[in-house]
Amino acid sequence: MIGDALTRKASRREALRLGVAGTALGVAGLLVAPAGPAAAQVRGPESVQVAEIYELQAAFHRAKTAQDIALMMSLWDPAATLAYRGDPNSPYIGFARLRAFWLSSGSFTHRRFSLVPSFKTEIRVHGEEAYLYFECHDIGDYDQPSRYIAHDSFLAGTLRKRGGAWVFWNMTAGIAAPLSADHYYFP
Repeated sequence: MIGDALTRKASRREALRLGVAGTALGVAGLLVAPAGPAAAQVRGPESVQVAEIYELQAAFHRAKTAQDIALMMSLWDPAATLAYRGDPNSPYIGFARLRAFWLSSGSFTHRRFSLVPSFKTEIRVHGEEAYLYFECHDIGDYDQPSRYIAHDSFLAGTLRKRGGAWVFWNMTAGIAAPLSADHYYFP
């Protein structure tokens, strides 16, 4: 079992290394690309920070889909806060409460595939902190013909750098309904 954990950790480490390398190539391509759709992207030193935040978001959805609580918790600051709208047990503060929240969430109690409408993601970097908004649309029975939308939610709030990596810090979550291409559910 320990060998499996080490293999998974090495695999995540390798995936992150490859992701960073790919991001660097993508950022370089944006910096030399002609004006057009890419012109709307962030350029300069902030673009690296934005790319790292996209990797944080991708790891979040990977953790939910794979039901990988170790990966999920690695994405949160030890003193993080998660306020979940409409949840009487909210806010969840600190690792123990956050871990309990995630383990009892639909993503960890049911097999789901977590999808993101990338065009609705908002990222604003301010030095060592950043604002992030994204939505999660979870598909139940995703590998079956009976697949269905199991849950729609958002996560938004403040990220911060910890040990050189972006982590979730002061976040708010809630239901993203009705499903909309134009409506944002936070603030």
